[in-house]
Amino acid sequence: MAGSAEKLRRLAELELLRAELHARQTARRALWITIGALVGLMALAILAYAAFLMLSAQLGTINAALTVGGALVVFAICAIVMANRAPGRTQQLEAEILKRSLQDARDNLREEFAALEKGVDQISNGLGLFAKGQSSGTNKNLATIIVILNALAALSPTLNRYIQPILKIVD
Repeated sequence: MAGSAEKLRRLAELELLRAELHARQTARRALWITIGALVGLMALAILAYAAFLMLSAQLGTINAALTVGGALVVFAICAIVMANRAPGRTQQLEAEILKRSLQDARDNLREEFAALEKGVDQISNGLGLFAKGQSSGTNKNLATIIVILNALAALSPTLNRYIQPILKIVD
């Protein structure tokens, strides 16, 4: 049972790491989006006015506004593209390792619960035999021994290896 608790704790730790990885990626993306928005606003507020004043004297007011606006749109698009780019190789490898570790932990836990379920089934089968022996009045001692052997087999995988052949002979 201690092994099951340890495996369950390991699975919880891996799930927490996966959530932390996802949170870091989301935070990184949000950071780039925020930077892009701030750059766009600051550029719009400060540089646009200065560039407009400078270019309006040379190109006229309409051409100056189009030129400054186009440059600011290009900066904003660059920031958005940075936010939406695919994760790097290191991030992909980290995510893949975590995914495999999670799957291994889940598989180990499934195996542990299957073994536990098998042990419970063995005990219930032994109790069923014990009840049959009590009700019919035949072979009470054999039913009691089977119950005890099933209980021991359920408690220890090592004992289970030795007890199962005996139980097969008795059945």
